[in-house]
Amino acid sequence: MQTQDLFIERLNRIKATIAFQPTDRTPVVILNDMFSCHHMGVKMSDFCSDIALASRTMTDSAAELGVDGNQQPVHDPNFLSLIWLSKVKIPGKELPDDALWQVQEGELMKHEDYDVILNKGWNYFYADFCLNRLDNLMGKLAHTFEYMPTAVKYCIDSGVVPLSGGFSVIPYEYICGGRSMKEFMKDLYRMPDKVEAVFDAALIDLMANSKAHYLAAKPIGIWIGGWRAASEFLSPKLWRRFVWPYMKKLADLALEMGVVPIFHLDSNWERDLEFFKEMPKGRCIFYPDSATNIFKIREVLGDHMCINGDVPPSLLTVGTPDDVYKYCTRLIKEIGPRGFILGQGCDIPPDAKVENVKAMVSAATGN
Repeated sequence: MQTQDLFIERLNRIKATIAFQPTDRTPVVILNDMFSCHHMGVKMSDFCSDIALASRTMTDSAAELGVDGNQQPVHDPNFLSLIWLSKVKIPGKELPDDALWQVQEGELMKHEDYDVILNKGWNYFYADFCLNRLDNLMGKLAHTFEYMPTAVKYCIDSGVVPLSGGFSVIPYEYICGGRSMKEFMKDLYRMPDKVEAVFDAALIDLMANSKAHYLAAKPIGIWIGGWRAASEFLSPKLWRRFVWPYMKKLADLALEMGVVPIFHLDSNWERDLEFFKEMPKGRCIFYPDSATNIFKIREVLGDHMCINGDVPPSLLTVGTPDDVYKYCTRLIKEIGPRGFILGQGCDIPPDAKVENVKAMVSAATGN
C-alpha cells in the first residue's frame, strides 16, 4: 500500500474511533519522543540539538513499529519551557549526553507580574518573560517552529498520523509553573480574586493565539493539557473555579475550529471525570498517564468520549512481552472495541523494552 493511502486509512480509522463508529481494528497512537532514541540508536544529546534528526527519529520509529499515529511529529525539550515558564536542562549541555531533559522549577514569576498581565495583557508579559527570564526562549525555538511543517509532512509521507498539532494550555499551568507550585498554591488562597482576574485576562490572548494557530497549521487535534491542574492537587471548589472553566473554553474553541481536543491529563483526575461529559459526545479524546484508573474513566464516561491509553510505563519497562500483550488485549476488550485508541500512558519511557512496545502494537494490529 502507498504511504498516502496508508495515511488516509489510518486517519479514517482514528476519526471513526473518536466518533464511536465501528472500525476494522483498534487504532494505535503513541508518543515516542524519548523512546525513539533508544529504539533507533540515536544519542539523546543529538536528538535534542538537531530538530531534523528528532523528526526522522520519531517518525521512523513509529513507522517501523507500525502504529497508526504519533501524538507529536517532533519534539524539542524547550517546548516544556513554553508551557511551564521554567528553564529546562538539556542533554549535551547542562546534562550528560544520554540523560533525559529535566525541567528546573523555580519562582521565576513574581507577584508583580500579575499586574503586568492585568495592565498590558498576556502576550506582552509572555514575550518579555521568554526573552528576559527564559534566556531568549523564542530565539532558541525559532528553527524548530520553522521546521514544524516539514516534520508534519515527513510524518504524513511515512503513513503516520500526526495526531496533535501542539498545545493549548490553560492559564493555571503556565502560572503554576512560573510561580512554582508551592508559591502558586499560596496565591490561590491568599489572593484568589486577583488570580482569577489574571486568568481571565490571559485567556483573551490565549484564545486568540490558539485560533491563529488553528487557521495557520490546520492540525488534526490539539493537546489541552492538565498536569499540575489535576483533581488530586486541588479541592473541588478551587478546581471548579480555576481549572475546568478555562479548559472547557479552550476545548470549545478547538471544536469550533474543527480541531479535536485531546485532553492530555497527567496525574489523577478521577474525582472530576463527570465534568468531561459536558463536552459533545464523540468529539474529544481523553488521554491519561495511567495515574487515573482507565477502567474508572470508561465507567464514568461510557460511550461519551474516546480514550487513548493507557499501558503503564512500568509495564513497558520491566514487564514481559506476554504481560504487555495480555494487558493490551484486556484493554481492547473492556475499554473498547469502540471509542478506544491503544497507546502508552503519557509517554513511552526511554528505557522501555523494544519487544514490549512491539507487543503493545501487536495486540491491536496482529502483526
